[in-house]
Amino acid sequence: MKKIFLVLLFIPLVSFGQEKPNKKNGLENLLKKAEELVGKIGLDNNNKEKDQTDKNLENKIIRLWKDYSKAFEYKDYEKVASFFSYPSTFGISSTPYTFKNKSELIKMYKTIREVSIQEGYKYSLLEDYEFFRFSENICLLKATYSRFDANYTKIYTGNGLYFYKKIDTEWKMYCVDSL
Repeated sequence: MKKIFLVLLFIPLVSFGQEKPNKKNGLENLLKKAEELVGKIGLDNNNKEKDQTDKNLENKIIRLWKDYSKAFEYKDYEKVASFFSYPSTFGISSTPYTFKNKSELIKMYKTIREVSIQEGYKYSLLEDYEFFRFSENICLLKATYSRFDANYTKIYTGNGLYFYKKIDTEWKMYCVDSL
């Protein structure tokens, strides 16, 4: 699709550069020159590889988020904490708080999960998301999730921003915010 768009974009540019086009092969020559220009830009191969790399990362981040959510559901605080790097920041758009280490983060998650979460909470599901890759080592997952009770009744829908960074070979959350 991108190639077609670029060919159509370059047709007027190429056509003005021709002095005396051959009537029989004029359109063919025009399309050939436009295709050569697009080929020189090198968008097709580079973008396909980049798109596949981004898609692989997107799938990995979604898997990590779902595993994190499952650990939260089961009150496995050690596992929840394993998805983070330290220090980690929460609430950047309102009142930011930075957790310096794993024990501080676990204490906060125990409070959320056992005291302040919606009554009857049983599990969460990812409803929708947007994925953004900012660099080789930084990405963001904007997640819309729903919480359900034991009767499979939706009791809450929320949005969160989950910032990830690559540390060595692993992707870890370093910042979380609710929208």
